[in-house]
Amino acid sequence: MPEQLMWEPDVSRGEWLRPMESEPFASILSVVPRGFEAYARIFHTVERDRPRATGTWHGVEEESLFAGVTDIEAALETGRTTWAEVAAAFGTTMHSEAQYARLVGLGRWEESQTVAPDGWRYDMPPEGSCDPDSFTAAARVLARHTTTPSAGVAAVWEGWGGLMSSAGYATYTAEIPDPTTDDRGLRSAVRAAGTRLRATLRRALTRVRWATTDRIALFHRDPEPGTGLLSHEIASGPTFDLHGGTGRTYVLFQAGADDFADPAWGDRAPWVRPGWSPQTPSMVWPEDHAWFLATEIDWDSTLVAGSAELVRELVETPGLEVLAIDPDARLTSDGDTINPAPETETA
Repeated sequence: MPEQLMWEPDVSRGEWLRPMESEPFASILSVVPRGFEAYARIFHTVERDRPRATGTWHGVEEESLFAGVTDIEAALETGRTTWAEVAAAFGTTMHSEAQYARLVGLGRWEESQTVAPDGWRYDMPPEGSCDPDSFTAAARVLARHTTTPSAGVAAVWEGWGGLMSSAGYATYTAEIPDPTTDDRGLRSAVRAAGTRLRATLRRALTRVRWATTDRIALFHRDPEPGTGLLSHEIASGPTFDLHGGTGRTYVLFQAGADDFADPAWGDRAPWVRPGWSPQTPSMVWPEDHAWFLATEIDWDSTLVAGSAELVRELVETPGLEVLAIDPDARLTSDGDTINPAPETETA
């Protein structure tokens, strides 16, 4: 079994990030430090699907499409795509400050799938976690731009469900009816529900903040630290708090870019649930502080601060969708001034 990444109880290793607390909260420079030569934005990949039989969702009702279908996943053509391709599909403009909801014409509080004129149904990109393939590709580039590729820190947000304790984690089980039953509609409905649930779990990350756990009947009140993925020692140990009062509190681990350049890094990460797609760290930096990578928990893209050469290489790396960005740019929901807000947002 591969050696696990080690917990870092010395939270003073994050103290060099304190100047970010003087920046306006939710600004780029509150997420990555000021003073680097260049900055880049890595766009999280988008998943999409469409019926194989019709090649489009237009004029198709999902319920009728799946009626009597025994293998729903086989009935759907699925794939990953880029924000640039999404913009092209919806006739909007891709740029470094683009907001996904503006690209697809969704209102600020609408978070759902949407069908483009090309017939594909597009999901929202994941917030708070970069897809593992992109993260690994970025790590390979980052490793070439530090003198300490095997040494550094990975900071993981403590609020991911089931991490510090059992709060925010539950297992759902669907029982398929007896296959000999004559109720084909029931069998199809259960399979459809199971398929969509699995797809949703693959595509979305459910975050449960500690402030709300006492309102959720599924979870225990004040569960003990150490009843989640992390051991009691880690879960009850020192954490690194940034932007006090905003819930940005992190557990630190010893990890370098070389660790994340291995596609199997999730097998070594104590914060990753076996068999699940890896949750990427919220922040990563090398021992020499040559660069800094951050995925803000509420954002659907990842930021990198470093040298101009690093940013240039990230932009040119196949398989990554990256654009250089001005550190004074705005990535708030209304920061996209090129693509118009939907009428539901401006009304």
